[in-house]
Parts: sequence; structure tokens; C-alpha cells
Amino acid sequence: MRDEKLLIRLSDTEKTLLDQYAQRQGAMTATWARMMLLRSVREPAPPTQYALYTPTADRPTLLSLFCGAGGLDQGFREAGFRTAVAVDIDNDCVKTFAYNHPHAKVLKRDIRAVTLRELDRLAERRIDPMGVLGGPPCQSFSVSNVHQSNDDPRHRLPEAYASLLRRLNKRKAISFFVFENVPGLLGRKHIHRYNRFKKLFEKAGFAVFEQPLDAKDYGIPQERPRIFIVGINQHLHRGVSWTPPSPESRTITVADAIRDLPEPVYNARGLDPDAFAVHPNHWVLVPRSKKFSNGVMKEGEMWGRSFRTLRWDKPSWTVAYGHREVHVHPNGKRRLSIYEAMLLQSFPQNYRLLGNMTAQVSLVSDAVPPRLALRVAQSIRESLRI
Repeated sequence: MRDEKLLIRLSDTEKTLLDQYAQRQGAMTATWARMMLLRSVREPAPPTQYALYTPTADRPTLLSLFCGAGGLDQGFREAGFRTAVAVDIDNDCVKTFAYNHPHAKVLKRDIRAVTLRELDRLAERRIDPMGVLGGPPCQSFSVSNVHQSNDDPRHRLPEAYASLLRRLNKRKAISFFVFENVPGLLGRKHIHRYNRFKKLFEKAGFAVFEQPLDAKDYGIPQERPRIFIVGINQHLHRGVSWTPPSPESRTITVADAIRDLPEPVYNARGLDPDAFAVHPNHWVLVPRSKKFSNGVMKEGEMWGRSFRTLRWDKPSWTVAYGHREVHVHPNGKRRLSIYEAMLLQSFPQNYRLLGNMTAQVSLVSDAVPPRLALRVAQSIRESLRI
């Protein structure tokens, strides 16, 4: 039995377009085409319950709080929702969100100080969203934070979220809200804060449902357990409960996501991200530790929290980095590029993070995986029949 070769015939116009695109990415045409073909085969297709939508004025509108890089909103956008207004206190979050979600108005503000009048003025009309999204910074609730304190001001952010939601809901009923955070929020140390936060929602007429979801169960090459809290307005949707998305059967590995990528650009002064091959975020810290050159960094091994070498054949550990200490590439010779981390988070290839290297590490670490957000959004549409 002879081997069959795959032959793809292209028109002259198609060949020219392919050559031009590969050149812009700094790669040989055949290499780039092969890489993109393999990735399209390996990447799981998105769930098909709903088509992927382009945001337009007639889509159900959302208000996004603690919007971050926009991973949660990206998933909801792909499920047919449209973010009208997004709020975050961090400048790099605001810039990144505005760049990737040009249909939204973005406000740089501490949500504890946000007024409805301010949101209306930004939206240039009265904002009456169907849903509210958000997940306040999770570091104060994380079990990995060994410096937790009872007077951490971030402990009050969930209550600020609930307060703003209550004011919006009083003006015009909101169908649902989504709140994402680390499992530590429901841990023994913080459960009293969560119960207080939950009561605020229930007083506003929402039935509240909690569900732990792990990204690796939803076609994402990363272990990332998180708590999703969904509230359904019982005045609008009496007796309706939220049914979480069903897990997927196939496990996606690090190799599925990043194996075919060429080497990234190493961080240096004066770089132009628009000139990077492959992607503007495909850059990486210069490997300075001797561990990257003496052969001790083996696949799947850890040298403390700072040096975790990924395995090709497994999902990544949680993409949650600090002090620019990104996980180590499976080859053991460098850390991951920002773009590789974005792919482990399931960001689409045309998504871009702005800011310097430190900012981008935070942006990708704190984001909700868009593919998981898509599944949550679809489950809400099914529960509400919208």
C-alpha cells in the first residue's frame, strides 16, 4: 500500500495572498501554511448549539465589571451577546478591552465609585443591560496567597458588585448576572463574606447558583478550577434555574495548542510588536537563570513555584503568574511567550494584549478563558431560552 500525499491546488491569486501573509508573519510560506493547517485540525471546533455572532445593536446587551482583558466578554460575544459598557480600574485592562471590543464603551474607574448616571453618560443613553458580568480580583481569596488579611480592601469588591447590580435591577429588571472567582471564595476562611454577598443578590430577587468548573473539561489546554456564580432574576424568569455546561470528552494538551509555533522574540528595548513574526504577543523574557541552560528543567518537573516545566502531553497548570515568572516551556530552555499563554487560555488568534511585558503577564493570568465563557454563555441562553 503506497503512501498518499496531500495535495492542495491553489489559484495564482490564492498563492499570492498566502505568500504575502506569510511574509508579514516573518515565516516561509510552506512552514506557515503547514503550521496553520495543523493547528486548525488539532483545535477543537466550538460547540454548535449557537452560531458565533458579530456584535450588532440588536444583540442582548451586557455590562461588564472588572472587565480585565475581556476573556469573559469574548466568550459571551461569541454566544451572541454584546457588551455595551465595561469598567475596570487598571489602565492596561481598559486599553486592551477597548482594542479588542471596539463596540463597547470602556470606563477606567473603581466600581465602588461608579454611578448609574456616569454609566448612562458613557453609553450616551440609559443603560439597561440584560446581564451583568464580572469577577473581582481573586488574589485576596486565593489559597495560594499566604499573606491574606482580614482588612484587605479587595474583600469588599464582591459587595460593591452586588450593590451596583441592585441599583441597576431596581431601575429595570436584569435577567441574569455571572460572577467568576477562585474556589477559595467559598472556603472556610471567606464563606461568611460570600454568604453576605449572596444574600444581597437574593434580596434583589435573584436565585443564585454556584458551580465549580475546570477549564480542562471544556476543550481548554489548562487545569483551571474556578467557581461560577450565576444569578437568575425570579421576577422575570420565575422558577428558572441555571444548568451548567456539560463537560467535553476530549482533553486538549499543551502540544495541541502551541507545539507548531516558531520561537518567539526575546524581550529587549525598542521592540516593535507589530513587526513580530506570528503575533504581537509572541515575545518572551530572556532566560537568565542557569536552570534554563544546565539541563535540569525536565518536562513536567517543578523547582518551586517559580520553575514549572509543562508537559507536551498534558494540559498546562493554571495560567496564573506573578512577578513575570511565567511557566516554563516544555523544552526547558525558556519560559512561555505571552502568546503561548494566551493560547493555553483559549484566546482567539486575532486577540491582542497591550502594555509592557509585566502588564501582559497580569492580563493573561487574570483572564477568564474565552472558550469556557462561551460555554457558560450558551448554558445561560439555554436556561433562559433566549
